[in-house]
Amino acid sequence: MAVQKEDRRIRRTKRLLRQALAELMNEKEFKDITVKEITDRADLNRGTFYFHYTDTYDLREKIEDELVRDFKAVISSYSPTPEDYSARQMLQQAVAYIEEQKFLIRTLFHSSSVGDGLQSKFTDVIEDTITQVQTRLNLGESGQQAKYICRFCSSGIIGCLNMWLQERSGMTGQTLIDCLDNMINRAIVIS
Repeated sequence: MAVQKEDRRIRRTKRLLRQALAELMNEKEFKDITVKEITDRADLNRGTFYFHYTDTYDLREKIEDELVRDFKAVISSYSPTPEDYSARQMLQQAVAYIEEQKFLIRTLFHSSSVGDGLQSKFTDVIEDTITQVQTRLNLGESGQQAKYICRFCSSGIIGCLNMWLQERSGMTGQTLIDCLDNMINRAIVIS
């Protein structure tokens, strides 16, 4: 019993620290955020922070790693057949997960530089998933062209998801899924 209470407290503490970091990242540059600001915002002491993380960069990296791990797990069940190929299942899973974690993912996407951060990691997960499906179903070209198609699709998906999150437009998740599914199917199947 004592272990469950401890686990719950640890989860709560980490959730508070994550939330505090995300809120602060919406107010200022990540590099300017201090541990003291995070712990003040989370209403925790600095010793608690240092029990779990070495610094702000460690906190951010662990948050991103957890989001990537969960994102990968969510879309790992994507398994179309040659007769019924569609990216819709993967897109539905991706959009549902992103909607659950919207504030945190939007913040981390917005603060990422090109080539690093959460956007790049999510792009890699989608690219790996598409590559596996392409190989398994023997879709389209192989070799170098297939790599370019996968990069095009994965970058396009993440780019559109990021735009959707940042704009906070009236577009529903379902409309986004329909649009992306149509584009991805054309790029992968026609090639």
